[in-house]
Amino acid sequence: MKKPQHLPLDGVLNEPVPFDVELSFALSELDREPLLEITPVRMEGEVSRIEQGFALAAGLRYAGRLECSRCLAAYPFETDERFSIVLYKRPAAIDTELTLERNDLDVSFYDDPELPLAPIAEERIQMAIPMKPLCQENCRGLCAGCGADLNTEPCRCAAPAGDSRWEALRQIPRND
Repeated sequence: MKKPQHLPLDGVLNEPVPFDVELSFALSELDREPLLEITPVRMEGEVSRIEQGFALAAGLRYAGRLECSRCLAAYPFETDERFSIVLYKRPAAIDTELTLERNDLDVSFYDDPELPLAPIAEERIQMAIPMKPLCQENCRGLCAGCGADLNTEPCRCAAPAGDSRWEALRQIPRND
């Protein structure tokens, strides 16, 4: 596994150029509250020359721990994602407003022939981390009254007192 975090695009000629790097991110760099821990990110793939630019096909593998948005428990996660983007040289400043098309979403621009890989990986990580992560699909969360984790223990709140205005109806015999 190579250590450089830049991919030299000027070396990509007729054949695809493979790469395999390990990138490390501090939690403060990613600035996502539910993210408690992240391992070094393994990014591997290849870059090919295409008409007017380059095609990058890659995979990202990393793991870590997230905080559940309902019960606040830390839980492990693992990601193995494949993606591809098209790279174009950044155009000179344009005075008119451009409208993005659906095909433009997988396009990235570069300024130097040394393409930094960390921003590409960081963008993919940011998109993969859920806004409201759940430790399990049916997480019951915390009791708003006593704070008990309802996934592991019952609520410790006293049973709510009945509304005295309904007492007269409770006295009526039922014919079930």
